[in-house]
Amino acid sequence: MRQLTRWAVVALAAVLMAGGLAAPQASGQTSLVLAFVPSQDTQRVLETGSILARMLEVATGYRVRAEVPTSYVATVEGMCAGRVDIAFLAPFAYVLAHEKCGADVRLVSVRAQLPFYKAQIMVRADQPVRTLQDLRGKRFAFVTPASASGYLFPAALLKKNGIDPDRFFSQVVFAGGHDRVVLAIYTGSVDAGAGFGDEVFSDARTLVARQYPDVKDKVKVLMYTDPIPNDTVSFRRGLSEEVKERTTKALFRIAATAPGRESLDRLYQIQGFADFNELTTTYKQGKLRTFDEYFQPIRDAARFLGLNLEEMLRR
Repeated sequence: MRQLTRWAVVALAAVLMAGGLAAPQASGQTSLVLAFVPSQDTQRVLETGSILARMLEVATGYRVRAEVPTSYVATVEGMCAGRVDIAFLAPFAYVLAHEKCGADVRLVSVRAQLPFYKAQIMVRADQPVRTLQDLRGKRFAFVTPASASGYLFPAALLKKNGIDPDRFFSQVVFAGGHDRVVLAIYTGSVDAGAGFGDEVFSDARTLVARQYPDVKDKVKVLMYTDPIPNDTVSFRRGLSEEVKERTTKALFRIAATAPGRESLDRLYQIQGFADFNELTTTYKQGKLRTFDEYFQPIRDAARFLGLNLEEMLRR
C-alpha cells in the first residue's frame, strides 16, 4: 500500500504539473479533515482514502487528513461539530447532515454513467426462497439504519409488500457494512440481507469476491429496489466558498487521471462525478432548483417508513 500511495501521488503530481494544474504549496496553511463513511472494510477505506487525501493536497495545496469515523451517524456528527470539513457521504447520511447542520452537497458520484443506483435483497442460494413472502421467519441483515441502500430503500420495499421486519423475520441484525451483510449471508449467519446493487453496474457481492470467488453462486439476488440518488461529496456549513470551489474542481481533475480513477474505483467503485450543472443537463434532471432537491426520494422513503430524522441521528 505504501508503494501504491507513492506511485499514485507521484503519477498524479506529474499529470497535474504537465497540465499546469498543480497548486502552489503556499495554500498549505489551510488544513482539512476528509471523512469517509465505513460502508465496507474500514482499513481498506482508510488506506484508499488516505491516497485520495494526498492527491487533494497535490491538487489544492491544502493539508488534507483522511479519517473513517466509526459509523455513518458518527460521520454526520463529526461534520456538524466542525471536526470534519469534507465527507464522502452516503445519500441518507447526506440528508441527515443537511437537515441537522446545513451540509452542502457539491458533487454526486457517477457509476455506469448514471448518478443513481439501486439496492437489492440477497438470499442464500440453498434457501427455498423465490419471493419476499418466502423469507418469513428467516434471519435478515441490514447494513446500518443510516444507509439508503443498506436499510432505507430495502425496508421501504419490504413495507410496500406488507412486511414489517420486526415481526416478519425471526431475527434482524445491523451488520455495519455492505461487505459484512454479504459475508453474513455467505457464512450462514443470516438467511438474507440488503445491500447496494443493480442489474447495470455491480453489487455488494463484488466487495468480497476476491476472497470468496464463489460468492455469486452462494448468494443470490431476490429483488431490486427503486432508484436511489448516488452518494455525495459534501462540505460542512461555514467552510469558505473558495475552499469548496477549489476542492470540487480538484476532485474533477483527479477523477480524470489514471491514478485518480483507480483510487476512486477502489474506494467506492466511483467512476466520476457530476456537479449541479451536469445533473440538470447531462443527466436530464432539469426540474431541480437546488442540488439538495435531488435527494428528495430519500426523505420520501423515510417518511413512508415513519422515520424521524432527528431520532435517526441519535441512534
